[in-house]
Amino acid sequence: MTTAVRPGPEPALAGPQTGGPEPAEAIGPDTAGPEAAGPDFAGIRRALADRAPVLADLTRAFAPLEAEAHRLLPRLAALRPGIGDTPLVAVPSRAGRGTVWLKTEAANTSGSVKSRTAYALLCAAVASAGTPRVRLVEYSGGSLAVALAELCAPLGLDLHLVAPYGVPERLLDQLRRHGAQVTTAREGTGFLGAMDEAVRVAEREDRHLLLQHCAAAGAALHREHTGAEIIGQLSGYGVEPAAVAAAVGTGGSLTGTAMALRGAWPDCRPLAVFPAEAVYGDERAPTGARRMNGTGGLGHGLRQPLLAAFPQDYFSFTAVAYPQALQAMRHLRREHGIAVSASGAGAWLGASAEVDQGPRGRNAVAVVASRGTIEEWEHAAGT
Repeated sequence: MTTAVRPGPEPALAGPQTGGPEPAEAIGPDTAGPEAAGPDFAGIRRALADRAPVLADLTRAFAPLEAEAHRLLPRLAALRPGIGDTPLVAVPSRAGRGTVWLKTEAANTSGSVKSRTAYALLCAAVASAGTPRVRLVEYSGGSLAVALAELCAPLGLDLHLVAPYGVPERLLDQLRRHGAQVTTAREGTGFLGAMDEAVRVAEREDRHLLLQHCAAAGAALHREHTGAEIIGQLSGYGVEPAAVAAAVGTGGSLTGTAMALRGAWPDCRPLAVFPAEAVYGDERAPTGARRMNGTGGLGHGLRQPLLAAFPQDYFSFTAVAYPQALQAMRHLRREHGIAVSASGAGAWLGASAEVDQGPRGRNAVAVVASRGTIEEWEHAAGT
């Protein structure tokens, strides 16, 4: 375990900003582009309202659903060993007053935490349909699309993916190579446009919309697997965490791990990390500003249904600007030899802010979604 942060030539890392506007109604994002005036996104608003989970949904057991999906589609069980049991790596906090344990999700089969989400979504879809012959559609701007395409190909599942306008062509090519049908949303509609287009595809092609932002099964999987793994790993070191931080896209990884860790350690504080460029419940329309991949608010006062299912004071909110996250990516790779995504770097900054105040020697957990995209590392090199 690294025990000290060595000074480098770069400026000191700025601390994340806390707080944010009060949200109005529930929805949630992954990534966003510039929002055009006019679209009301009525389809996705209706779908999210109809399928918004309540807290009881998030606490429901995942194991029976998984068992039923395995019975109906045995090849799902064969894919399970490549998902989960990821390393927990200790690094110093930003100011060196404590330790942040990085849950490094790049070890999953698709290279990101979205392997877990995709697996949970597929288990839920098959089990609820009562048949493996499901035709699926989902929206994604990156990692979840890759994870779904990689899982659906060997399972023989018919998958249609909708991506926001402007995603890298290399990603679209990768999805098509796995046999997925790919559509891009209209220019100027951002991530919400991709979500809305997925609703239309579901209706037009008679497909099941996976709807990651309302997926209680995803939170349940993270509670029973990701969270349980962290508890076992920390307990082996005799460590009690003061906080658990995760950058929020859909909110599944944060809500699931938070429920698990607070069950073991009631004083563990859940930290929801959002990009400063697209904070939780922002009333404004999103802009085209770069931000941490796979994170952030959609604007328009909308918020993630998985987070909205909890009491208002359950989470603490932290905002991290993209330049801060890029700087933290470089720092962690240079000083500790660990490549993390911008969102993972943001989670490290959020966890660091918690343990760097108060007594020395405290511990926190940060969920690191992946090693970062080509584009993120290009941005990091240019800042």
